[in-house]
Parts: sequence; C-alpha cells; structure tokens
Amino acid sequence: MALTTSVTPVFAAGEQRDYVERLAVAADNLGFSSVWLSDRTVYPVDLARRYPAQFGGDGLDPRGQNVLEALTTLGYVAGITKRVRLGLSVLVFPFRNPILNAKMLTTLDVLSGGRLLIGAGTGWMPEEFSAMGATFSDRGPVTDDHLLAFKALCAGEPSYAGRHVAFENVAFHPPPHQKPHPPVWIGGNSDAALKRAARLGDGWHGIRLTPDETAYKSKVLAGLLARAGRAPGSVAVTLRHTLRPGAPEVDMDGLRTVLTGGYEQIASDLVRYRSSGVSTIVLSISAASTDATVEIMEKFSVEVLPRLRDG
Repeated sequence: MALTTSVTPVFAAGEQRDYVERLAVAADNLGFSSVWLSDRTVYPVDLARRYPAQFGGDGLDPRGQNVLEALTTLGYVAGITKRVRLGLSVLVFPFRNPILNAKMLTTLDVLSGGRLLIGAGTGWMPEEFSAMGATFSDRGPVTDDHLLAFKALCAGEPSYAGRHVAFENVAFHPPPHQKPHPPVWIGGNSDAALKRAARLGDGWHGIRLTPDETAYKSKVLAGLLARAGRAPGSVAVTLRHTLRPGAPEVDMDGLRTVLTGGYEQIASDLVRYRSSGVSTIVLSISAASTDATVEIMEKFSVEVLPRLRDG
C-alpha cells in the first residue's frame, strides 16, 4: 500500500522540514510502498468563500493547500530515503513549461534510481491558472500535448509538433532511469480523465471513490481500453483517499464512511478496494500534528499492513 498525508498543520519555522523528514523516513522504514506529494502553487486568499462546497463549513481545511513545491520536495525526499517510491498526486501539467517539466521529472527519476511515479492532472482552479499565466479553458488538450511531448523526449526523439507544444532538433538529457519513461497515472474521476488514461496512461488515479464506485469506473476503463486497442489490465487502477482512524464517521444514510473507524474496519475496506480492482491506494492521513501522523503510520503498519499481505 502507498501512503501520503493531506493535513497541513500550522507550522512554525523549521517544522515543515521536520514534517517531511519524519514522515518520509517513517514510510521508508515501516513497509509502505511509496510517499506522495500534491501540487499547488498559489490560491485565492478567500478560498473558502469562492469554493464553499470544498472548503466551507465542514469541508477541507484551506490550510491543506499550504504545500511545499512538489518536485523540489520529492528531490529532498529521494535523498533521505532508500526504498520507497516517490509519487505525485497529482502534478498539474498544463501550467508548467513542458520541456523544463520533463527535465525536472527525468532528473528526479535518475537521481532516485528509478523510483518516480507521475500522477498527471489537468488542474481545477482557474485562479491558479491565471496567476501562472496559463489558459484554463483548454487545459485538457494542453495536458495531452504535454504528455505526448514528455514521452517523445524520454524516447530521445529530437522533434515534436503538437497544437500546444512543439520543438525541433533538440537533444534532451538525461533520459529517465525507467524505460521507456516513469509510469504516468492520469488523475481524476471524470469521463475525460478515464478516456485520457485509456489513451495515454499507465494507470488511472481516482479520487475519494467508494469501492463500488471504483469497481464501476474500472469497468468503464476496461471498455475504453478495448476501444483504444490496448490490452485488458494494461492500465492500473489506483486511488487516493483519506484515512481517518478512530471513531467511525457516518454518511447521510447512517452508513459508516470508508476508511474511518477501527483498524480492523479499515483493513476490511482496503480488501474491498482490492477486490474492486485497485492495485495501489494512496492514503492521506487526517491528523492534527506530525506526532499524531507518525503514530497513525506506526499503528497502521502493525494492525493493517500484515493483513493485506496475508490476504
């Protein structure tokens, strides 16, 4: 299983570095397969007012957007870990320079010894695109072009001519450690994301779906793969969700929310996800501090991970 953290406490000077170090080393030592970073550059100061459904009331804490730059941080994590893979859930391709982005990704793959996993997203916040000087309305086609250009550069092709990305007669170094390139997981629950995964992805990376919802999306993906002429199972089904151990949470129908409650209940949920086709689940830990997060990781490694290996 893979693990990341979603909560971002209010850090004093130096605490953010400690948070990254302790969680990365704990994941490396406790048997988790990978660590993951999210991507955010800037966001509106009135985020909760603009997006009340996501960040208002009992929604996500806006401070959870106070993240370090993902690629820089993963470079640091690569240097203090030995085993875990390094994931991006997800990197927003369309407001980055495609060639510089490719250079950073392949450099990270080389320096980490081939541990990089690339979650690729189109982004969702227009204000962030505006601040980055990118166009929000055509982010889907731009993402497609970026991905195709990235693969061309990794393959050593000197030229690429797309609608939004083009280069000619260039030498690109270094090539990635992983061949033909680090795995690319297409993030998102939309039909467009599933179609993109079927055409261009090595994996599909869903977000906060239930096991039943994931199983349905997996069937849709299988049909899209067949229409794209790709082999069944050639695109991995992966998921990102939030882990909240402790008192079970319930939905509007009074049913327990998945990945909440005791560790035995959480282990049962993860078995259900595996049965729905999920090969990797990235678990964001909901906790109030670095100490609490590490404590959950330690308990999870003892109470849950052995059951998944045995099952």
